Amino acid sequence: MTKPVNLGVRRTIRWLVAFAILAAIGGGVYFSRTQWVPAGHVGVIYSASGGLRPEVITPRRVWVPWLSQLYVYPTMVQAAIYTNDPNEGEVRSADAVQVTTSDNANTPFDIVVWYHVEPSQVHTVFNSFRAIPISVIQSQHIRAAVRQAASVVGTQYDAFQLMGPQRGAASLKLTTEVREILQRKGITIDRAEFAGAYPSKEIAERITGRVNSLTDLKIAEIKQQIAQVQRDIAVVTAKAQAQANTLASSQTKDRSLDALRLEADEAAIEKWSGSLSPIEARPGSTVVVTSEMLSAIRQGASKP
Repeated sequence: MTKPVNLGVRRTIRWLVAFAILAAIGGGVYFSRTQWVPAGHVGVIYSASGGLRPEVITPRRVWVPWLSQLYVYPTMVQAAIYTNDPNEGEVRSADAVQVTTSDNANTPFDIVVWYHVEPSQVHTVFNSFRAIPISVIQSQHIRAAVRQAASVVGTQYDAFQLMGPQRGAASLKLTTEVREILQRKGITIDRAEFAGAYPSKEIAERITGRVNSLTDLKIAEIKQQIAQVQRDIAVVTAKAQAQANTLASSQTKDRSLDALRLEADEAAIEKWSGSLSPIEARPGSTVVVTSEMLSAIRQGASKP
């Protein structure tokens, strides 16, 4: 009785083991053929037998069939940096873009390009570059477009302008040029910008001399403006002082006349003896009016 039971248990165990092995193999195969489309990206699958699939894959884990390849493109803005800085850029070496300016100076410039791929343009990007990952597109093809655009924009400025006062305007033109080159290939350029530069010793000395000349000219202009302001202040001050002197002179003159009158009145009061001045009634006849005569006249005037 125990033998059939043991045989059935063993058979069940064998089936379970076989199932577990198949599940492990299947799971391993599945996970080995699945890949992630990360956030901020979309993907497409290209099959060697069927070509490019029409589906644009949004961020998720996706099964990639045999003899097929998943290509992922960024829909969020990416920065492509082309620089001589060994710690930055697409290539850890001299990767700055050579720019020839209007003064025949050939100067390496660091250039930064911000770009992304619209989901509706994913198939256009793949058809333009085929089986090339976006990292290679960025390090080679976008850089080639930047070099072409920089050669067009650079000849419109001299080295000093491109490194300083006109760099912003030149960057706008660079953005337009790179955008026109790459938009037909499905890559959207958000902005391109001239960054640092690596001028030769001769160009650096020439630029330094020009900067010093401009600085001296600016200082002279500022000094001239200061002198003009000081002259204006002196003129205004002189006019105000003249007006103040005129006003003070007028007031002093009026006060002086009043003072003379008061002094004359004071002298007359001191000399007065208490009697009124004699009155000449007719020629040769003088009448002296005394205080008693005035009192008598007032009393007579008061009677009815």
